[in-house]
Amino acid sequence: MTEGNLELIEILAYWAVVVPAATAVLVRDERRLPPEQAARAWPPISRDAAIFSMWILGFNPACVLVLFAVHFVRTRGFAAGLDRALFWACAVVGPAIGVDLGLDALLGGAG
Repeated sequence: MTEGNLELIEILAYWAVVVPAATAVLVRDERRLPPEQAARAWPPISRDAAIFSMWILGFNPACVLVLFAVHFVRTRGFAAGLDRALFWACAVVGPAIGVDLGLDALLGGAG
């Protein structure tokens, strides 16, 4: 397996974990918000555009954190929102990094 093939597999696996997890966190949280917080949440089209923008940027861990920070700070205020954003960003990106490292170990690296 070439280095380029391994990189492609790792990126696709990372996306396969991050996209559904980040979307699930946002949608689940929006459904459970009380009415006053739900009024401050993104409209569904804006939320989907933010997820798509994150996809264009490659689902960098910093992008995941910003996506969650904007959502949670808008709905809960700065301190509580930032705490939740950091928690959920780690909860989403951590397993994705684990999948990446596992694939690297399983496939034996490049060459």
